[in-house]
Order: sequence, then C-alpha cells, then structure tokens
Amino acid sequence: MQFLRSPLIQRSALRLTQIRHASALSANTINIIKATSPVVAQYGYQITSTMYGTMLKSDPAISALFNPSHQKVLPGEKVARQPSALAAAVGAYAANIDNLGVLTAAVERMAQKHVSLYILPEHYPVVGEHLLAAIKTVLGDAATPEIVQAWGEAYWFLADILIERERNIRESKASEVGGWEGWREFVVAKKVVESSEITSFYLRPKDGGKVVPFQAGQYLGLRFDTPEFTTQRNYSISNAPNDQEYRITVKRQAPAGSGCPVGQVSTFLHDQIKEGSVVKVGVPCGDFYLEVHHDKPIVLISGGVGITPIASMVEDLLQKKLPNSITMLNVTRNPEVEAMHEVFVNHEKNNSNFKVKTLYGEYPQTVVDAALLEKILDSKDAHYYFCGPPGFMRTIEHVLQDWKIPGEQIHFEYFGPHQ
Repeated sequence: MQFLRSPLIQRSALRLTQIRHASALSANTINIIKATSPVVAQYGYQITSTMYGTMLKSDPAISALFNPSHQKVLPGEKVARQPSALAAAVGAYAANIDNLGVLTAAVERMAQKHVSLYILPEHYPVVGEHLLAAIKTVLGDAATPEIVQAWGEAYWFLADILIERERNIRESKASEVGGWEGWREFVVAKKVVESSEITSFYLRPKDGGKVVPFQAGQYLGLRFDTPEFTTQRNYSISNAPNDQEYRITVKRQAPAGSGCPVGQVSTFLHDQIKEGSVVKVGVPCGDFYLEVHHDKPIVLISGGVGITPIASMVEDLLQKKLPNSITMLNVTRNPEVEAMHEVFVNHEKNNSNFKVKTLYGEYPQTVVDAALLEKILDSKDAHYYFCGPPGFMRTIEHVLQDWKIPGEQIHFEYFGPHQ
C-alpha cells in the first residue's frame, strides 16, 4: 500500500468515512447537472486542465499515476490527451445523467484501467477535491454553492460505481489460479530485440508460481520505483494467453513533443532492464480483447507499435485453430523498425486461413483507405480489431462507419487516454 504514505492521500482517505454517498441521485441534482452540462461541456477542457495542473503538483504519489506526455499538446494535435479525454467523459456523464446505461462501456474501460494501475478508493477524494475546485476556479461566480454541491454529489455517485466495480475486478483476479492483488514481482526471463526500436520482455513470476490467464488484447500495468523517477505505465501483452508468462513488446519512444520526457520509461526498459531484472507487475486488464463466437472473417489492423495486442490475437487465433478467415494488415515506417516480420510470414505459410500484408511508409502519407482495404479483404462483413496512432485509428474507424459495419463488429484500443 505504498500510495498511502502520501500525506495528501492519507488526509483524503480519512475523509472517505466522512462523506455520505448517495445510493441514487436526487431529482434536484439531476436537474442541475442537466441544466449546467452545456456550460461545463463548453469549458470542460479548461476545467480538467486546471484540475490536472493543481492535482499533479499537489503530491508526488499522485503525479506518479499519470504519464506526463499526456498533459502536453503534442505536434499535430490541438489539446492535451489526458485533459481532453476527461473533459469528454465529464461531458458525456452530464449529458446522460438521467440515462447512465449508455455509459456502461466507458465505465468498464475506466475501471479496468484503474485496476491495472492499482488505483484505490483512497485516490478518489483527491480527484474530487481538485475537480470541484477547478469548476469553481473556471466558472467563477456562476459556480454557485448549489451547483458545486450538485456536481459533488454527481461525482461521488459515479465514483462509488467505479470503486465497487474495481473492487469486484481486483477480488476476481486475486481469486483466480495464479492471481494476486496490487504489485507482484516478475523476473525478466528473456529479452529479445525485435527491431531497431522495439524489444520484447518475457516476464515470469519471481515466486515461481503461475500467472492469471488473460484474454488476447489485454494489457499489464508496470510500476517503476527508481532513484530517478517513480511512475506507472500500461503495456499490451503480445503473446498468446497462457498460465506461465507474459510478454510485453515495447517501442523506444522519442520525445512525444516539446517539453515531454525523452521516452523516460521505454528508455529505462531498453537500456536498464536486463535478463534477470525484477519488475513490479499488476494483473492483466482491459476491455479490448479477442472474442470469437461467430464464423465471420476476422480483420486485424495495426499501426506501428499497435502491433503488440494484434500479435497476441494472431497467436491466440492460430493456436485455437479456428476456421475463420484471418487477415492482418500491418502498417509500419520501414523494415528496419518493423517487429516480428518473419513470425507473421511463417504463420501465413503454415496456416491456410491466415494472410498478412505489410505496408511501409510514414503516416499519414501512407494511405490506408477504403480502396486499400477492399483490395485485401475477402469480405467487408467481418469483425475488425485495430490499434495504432490516433490519426490512423480515426481513419480506420471512418472507413468502417462509411461501410456501415455494425458497432458490435468494431473493436479498437487507444494507447493512452481513450479518445
């Protein structure tokens, strides 16, 4: 329970027992949230940027939970990803405050991410405190005591839903064979250079026990406590599900933008973590995973290091010897940085229902459009799984929407805050 060493979190945790959380939102609160949702949506990014600005400076233990690159406006983007994602979530919550069922998937996504990074109930008062303070700061006199009270009640109503769901996930994972809660020590059993900038790390429990089986496409949380920094990151698992080990495949990241760290964690993994090193790992989580209960074709599309969850899916599909047609499209800058090329080529040679196409070039100059996809697909009526840079993801999603592919056949994962 290392987080509880933080004085700010300790003070906020004590307040948990002093706050009465509503079992249902009052009609008055719903009316106030609905009435103020347009204003909060208009100023949402300013509110969340203010919130992160004060909260991350308030305590190192809180700051360690977040990737600083996601607080920066990156080249080619107009807003920082973390505040933007939270602003959108707050806006969606307010707009649907009287119909929260439509947000079930979003709540599950947040809960899975929180469990992977060992976010605990003690953290919620800190976030709530800074969020309400940011609303008052940004809206000024318009944020009357009644409005702030209503938003406080709405915040804790949602927080309680998340806290309960996260507790259930943690307990479920801990009760499985090979399960655990919090951080468990793993040994790097093998380190394999996949390309000029991508390396795989094979992780086995230090205690010699089994691991929680995962679903292809899910990710792990890793905790780093070093003399230079303390932080956490998520990495997709890149091997097929098993009960012995996890493999993560990590790209050495250049600076994401002006003022961003020079790939602090990825550089540490590439340069400092060796075979035999010990790392702290959280349980596998995530709502992007492979499920095949149909006979439709399966299309797997990756951009850059987005290949990591796709690699897990390919291995899983082929090991299960499913009869579905499987098509993989991998978009990468050039052969030097491409990971696992020969692996996928061999899969194609040895499996008649699997084919792979690699497209080289810089994105967005490399065009992945409807015409290209039509050339390589046997049928548009397929299940699509894709992962890669945000612009790449949006392009794929727009094509599938234009094709009127049903939402239940579209599956994707953003690295970082969900857009």
